[in-house]
Amino acid sequence: MPLPFPISLALAAPSIAACIGWVALALHVAGILLALHSLLRTRSPQGTMAWILGLVTFPYIAIPLYLALGVARIRRHTEQEMADCGAERLQPMLAPHRVEGGIISRTLERCSGYPLCSGNSISLLRDGEDTYPVLEQAVREARSFIMVEFFIIRNDRVGSALRKLLEARARDGLAVYVIYDELGSHKLPNGYLRRLRRAGVKVASFNGRRFWWSSFLRINYRNHRKLVVIDGELAYLGSLNVGQEYSRRNSWRDTFLSLRGPAVVETMQSFLRDWYRATGENISPGLPVHAEPAGTECCQLIPSGPDDGGTSYWHLAVQELAAHARKRLWLATPYFTPTEAVYAALQGAALRGVDVRILVPQKSDNRMANLALLTYQRGLISRGVKMLGYTPGVLHEKVAVMDDMTSTVGSANLDERSLRLNFELTLFMEGREMNERVAAMLEEDMRHSTPLAADAWERAGWPVRLGARICRLLSPVL
Repeated sequence: MPLPFPISLALAAPSIAACIGWVALALHVAGILLALHSLLRTRSPQGTMAWILGLVTFPYIAIPLYLALGVARIRRHTEQEMADCGAERLQPMLAPHRVEGGIISRTLERCSGYPLCSGNSISLLRDGEDTYPVLEQAVREARSFIMVEFFIIRNDRVGSALRKLLEARARDGLAVYVIYDELGSHKLPNGYLRRLRRAGVKVASFNGRRFWWSSFLRINYRNHRKLVVIDGELAYLGSLNVGQEYSRRNSWRDTFLSLRGPAVVETMQSFLRDWYRATGENISPGLPVHAEPAGTECCQLIPSGPDDGGTSYWHLAVQELAAHARKRLWLATPYFTPTEAVYAALQGAALRGVDVRILVPQKSDNRMANLALLTYQRGLISRGVKMLGYTPGVLHEKVAVMDDMTSTVGSANLDERSLRLNFELTLFMEGREMNERVAAMLEEDMRHSTPLAADAWERAGWPVRLGARICRLLSPVL
């Protein structure tokens, strides 16, 4: 005869309580072990201490967060990987065009292996209205292969137009490759990808989908790059994603550029590495490469990310720009939550008398990043840094100008995510003509901006200050 429910529950209660106790004990032991693991990782003392306290005190919450955000799972790229992905075979093509650049360029070359190359032609493209038609025409005129890599691809009017065009070119017999970031493009439906694959387009998510838990464990490492390579002789890169919102003038302010010449080989090397990381495939055999001079500009690619070996090349580049600037350092970024090293370097440049200007959106699309920015304003402006808020729309370009010879355009922001965690792509340019063109573009943007107030922190109410401090603490994962 079965026991009444209250009696059976009472008898079962001790075993349930024991199970809960054992689970709690196991989680606390796991928290202690992961705290030791955190102690052995390379990160700031503050970050290590925060993880240790969280894992030991609140393991139920901290363990899944640590597995997703705190465990370094990206191997440093090696010469063997360069050989396996096919990028190494392209390196000799750069040798005839390598030139001796300035101290920053030489530093970046020693780190990344990408040299400063002469003989390039570079054109600036402003916003989606200018860029999308040029990209579409280039894809239509491609003869051999097309490489496409974007952080965000939308399934809207712009994204659908790209899909149909790539499908058509694949049916024409061209080799078409697409890399997307599964987090940035999380709204992209499977049907979009299936249509591409049915047409013969090879598609890969950057982190791969080898196991169901792999995306979760690598969610903190995002491929933020934006790149299109056509036939090995033409490349496009910058800050623009693929989506309808980016196509409207005065809505999103983006900068892209087109590139011809030997530096296109470096963009191919970057894509080959990313494709190999995503799929394990070497697609370089049979791909034509053109390293013939096409202009007079000197430039080198800065592919940065958590596989750079401790310090991201972009993080290093920004510090070098601030350290070596003598006249001016103008920066445009949609998200400004810098590391302490970059924050101090910008202050030091301004105190030396350098004209340091930081252009940010007056209203960002990321409200948490906008709040965190408030905590940096007073410290920078009080040291002589001019901070400007772009008013016509959302500033999304990532551009820098240093003195009279150096400029950059790319995908990397001046936030902790781009400086440490994201895979980014930036073109570093040495030359007076490109410097003047990029500076003129930034001056035009600054004319549509207003100075940020030094006393904004004092005028903000305590709820805003509290929210800003919390957002600053969370800035590494925003």
